[in-house]
Amino acid sequence: MFSMLCSLWDKFSMWVTNEWNNTTYIIVICAFSLFGLYALLAFFKKSFDKGKRPKWGMLILAILMFALVAVISAARFTK
Repeated sequence: MFSMLCSLWDKFSMWVTNEWNNTTYIIVICAFSLFGLYALLAFFKKSFDKGKRPKWGMLILAILMFALVAVISAARFTK
């Protein structure tokens, strides 16, 4: 099972490293980062308004977007 996961990671890493050019990589990272930042700011805007409860889905979405940025970056720059 572990070797299958390692093989999947190796294939994904090679795909991000070899198949994507720098422009594609930058566009994908910027898009996920902007979506994450927007979701994070929307969460904090709701949490600071008086009388309104924050929507926790926005925080989860922000964490998910930043996790995708971290995974793609790790796939690109680790060997």
